[in-house]
Amino acid sequence: MDLTLRNPELDNEDGACWTCLSHKRKCDRMLPKCRACHERGVKCSGYGVRISWPKDIWAPKQQRRHKQRASGSLAQGSLPADAVRLDRHALPSSISTLTLPTTESFYMQHFLRNIARIALAIDHDDNGYRSLLPMALTEPCVLNAALAVAASHHSRWQRIPDTMSRKYLRAACKAVRDRFTDPRLIKSPATLAAMLLLVSYEVFSGSSRWKGHHTAIRGWIQGRRDCSDIDSFLKNWVCLIDTQNALNLGTSTIPELEEWMGAASSDRGYTVDALFGCSARLPRLMAAASRLYVASKQAEISEDWVRSQAESLQTRIRSTRLQDNSQIMIGLSCNDTPQEFSVTVGVDREELRRRAGATAEIFRHAAHIYVHRIAHAPMEALTPETQDSLETALQLLTQVPDALGPGANLGWCLVVLGAELDIAEQREYINSRWDGLHLLGIDNTRNGQKILDEVWNHRDLVRRGFATPERWQDTMQRIGQSQILV
Repeated sequence: MDLTLRNPELDNEDGACWTCLSHKRKCDRMLPKCRACHERGVKCSGYGVRISWPKDIWAPKQQRRHKQRASGSLAQGSLPADAVRLDRHALPSSISTLTLPTTESFYMQHFLRNIARIALAIDHDDNGYRSLLPMALTEPCVLNAALAVAASHHSRWQRIPDTMSRKYLRAACKAVRDRFTDPRLIKSPATLAAMLLLVSYEVFSGSSRWKGHHTAIRGWIQGRRDCSDIDSFLKNWVCLIDTQNALNLGTSTIPELEEWMGAASSDRGYTVDALFGCSARLPRLMAAASRLYVASKQAEISEDWVRSQAESLQTRIRSTRLQDNSQIMIGLSCNDTPQEFSVTVGVDREELRRRAGATAEIFRHAAHIYVHRIAHAPMEALTPETQDSLETALQLLTQVPDALGPGANLGWCLVVLGAELDIAEQREYINSRWDGLHLLGIDNTRNGQKILDEVWNHRDLVRRGFATPERWQDTMQRIGQSQILV
């Protein structure tokens, strides 16, 4: 019997929704449902991976029992019940090109097709999340961590009970623990990749338990010392988590990351960091801003010193401005090898480039406002330059109209900008942007909205004389929110 297995995944190279594909219509690939279906008043079947189960390796009895179910499709990416109930001691009914059983293959395809697309600012050919696949297929700790992220996200996206992710999460945590007791494995890049995926699992779920994994990563980096062999995407991933932790919670950054983030050069044109969504030179300055924020809270540091350092930092942030007619490239802060844009989402190349530029500038203006607030009281009026940054950033938000592509990573910016707003219409607009981000199924955006709602409530009380001013970071910690906001 020939057991050579064809690829069970149904062909959909254009990434169109299944409704448009079946009717041979042009699809705009909007998330979570396409506009083409909405305007026609028909149900959009979504973009989830659909699999045609190979029948030639099923037992005859199984064929008869599941004939009717197998002829169906995975509507909106939902997994058929019979795929979950397979006997794991028997030959899997379908083994994908990933050499995984059907359930695991489904979730890994969801990770590669959907999570990899929305978990970073700009999807591109060298997407680092997809580059984890070879490692996942050889390292159980990485595989189970990725499956946990995918199963949890899929349940939120489809609004169905999560019955699978905890199993993968337990397996991943056990595998990581075992690696920490094995001198041969503890320093492997796979250990770092698994811990980063565990952070993502908690962040995407809106949980604060990510901090324990971040602490482990911090110790792993400092214990390993030489990280020259670590992939630049993994380094960038660490930098994003650590920088957000420091900016939001006022904690110190990992010292080793300063050198990592210095890789991006200004002599190769304007490079947008594909993971952050800002200029590839800005994360290093954001880390410097977080260190200044920590220093400003120390009693022995004078206000004059803080303001002097803040102005120096503002000058460096200005240097990252996107100049008119700049050729925008994609890259990473930890890698000095930018590349041309590659279109992998339903947006025209030049439109994607324009959105990426607008998003990078929104980050820059948000960084200006963040640094300004380090040196000035929370309710103190903005300087003309900082007020201009606020107004310009709000205008630029209209150039990134949805959460597709660069707009997916604007959570931190929405908090920084929103914390300065008192006009009801502007607050309503920011809330509409949160609603768009919620559609991605990544629940840290809901935490961001809760933080900003409390910031606004507190600002209103201050203006009425019922409370004392406080920074949004203090509000965040007062209500027990400890979250990464991008």
